[in-house]
Amino acid sequence: MSDDILDNIFENAVKGKSLIKNRKILTIDYIPQKLQFRDEETTTIAQTLSVSLKGARPSNLLLFGKPGTGKTAVVKNVINKFKEKSTELGVEVIVVFINAKIANTAYKVLYEIAEEMNINKTDKKNQVYFTGLSLGEATNRILDFIKKRQLHAIFVIDEIDSLVDKNGDDILYNFTRANEHFQEVGFISIIGISNSLTFKDKLDPRVRSSLSEEEIVFNPYKIHQLQKILSERVKLAFHDDVVTDGTINLCAAIAGKDNGDARKAIDLLRVAAEIAEIDKDTKVYEKYIRLAQHKIEKDTNFEIIKNSTTHTKIVLLAIAKSKNGNTGEVYEIYSSLCKHIDNESLTQRRITQIINELDQLGLISTNIVNQGRYGRSQKIKITIPISTLKEALIDDHLLSTITTTID
Repeated sequence: MSDDILDNIFENAVKGKSLIKNRKILTIDYIPQKLQFRDEETTTIAQTLSVSLKGARPSNLLLFGKPGTGKTAVVKNVINKFKEKSTELGVEVIVVFINAKIANTAYKVLYEIAEEMNINKTDKKNQVYFTGLSLGEATNRILDFIKKRQLHAIFVIDEIDSLVDKNGDDILYNFTRANEHFQEVGFISIIGISNSLTFKDKLDPRVRSSLSEEEIVFNPYKIHQLQKILSERVKLAFHDDVVTDGTINLCAAIAGKDNGDARKAIDLLRVAAEIAEIDKDTKVYEKYIRLAQHKIEKDTNFEIIKNSTTHTKIVLLAIAKSKNGNTGEVYEIYSSLCKHIDNESLTQRRITQIINELDQLGLISTNIVNQGRYGRSQKIKITIPISTLKEALIDDHLLSTITTTID
């Protein structure tokens, strides 16, 4: 790309009329002071935590809900207010917020907890190094630090299902059982936030009973609720009379059909506005929402597929080629494709796990179908355009020949 083209892009960005007055309002990092339609959930979390202001241990709490239903935002809001109140009252409660998916490994979760609690700077004996300790030793050092200082600690673990999927539930077991050994001189409470409604099924029964002392399900937003959420964001983020009512309604309708995802609705609006700005338009019309929808879905799905493991790609191809869409047929096609490219196939159990992961990513759908006297079976369908799948795999030298055979 020539320097002239780049200069033109930057010049147009500076000279062009901006439709957005505050872009931060449209980012994932922005948390409104009050979240609409989440009063009940906010109240329950606040009531659960409030007992710690009198020195008691709050119940462990599990929050469930699809992405974009406000789980993390509500918790952060409550935690911020809780910290203000505990400081005002002179009550010391340490709150640690960790995103398990970003941390990526169980050890990194422990390291970040130690960092957030200031263990690594204040207690040489109990330091949790960036690498080098076993999970058991790192956990014991954190627990020793809490017990020695008689601390009251609340660990908020966002995307807790990612931690368990990758590393099992040993850390959670150790944390939930630690209070038995503290002898009331300190405590740990856990707030787990999960995108998976079946998360508890993955836990050891002993962990499940102690971790889910209280549960809250965040239901998807309804279309009329998304309309009001978007209208509020539009007032804060855009200049006056830039976004039409039709645009807000279409945006809410699209996100409402996709699990009531407020985050997706806001992303759609932001990308639509950016496209309108590039077009030098004065308003964000409905056509820009359609363009934004296509851009987001294509970009996201394309990148996920392109960067997946070879076996995940083969499973997607097997689902695309499957006629009946049941697990057995998908596995047979998958095994055949592996043989075709001289690649050793994984076990059916592992392929079932990959199918569940693809379902969570939204690349496929899995529904239980009642077949009368034959019982129930899982029906698996690909939900992305075949053209996106082909485009993402066409440069994969192992799979390119197979990709061309998909209709």
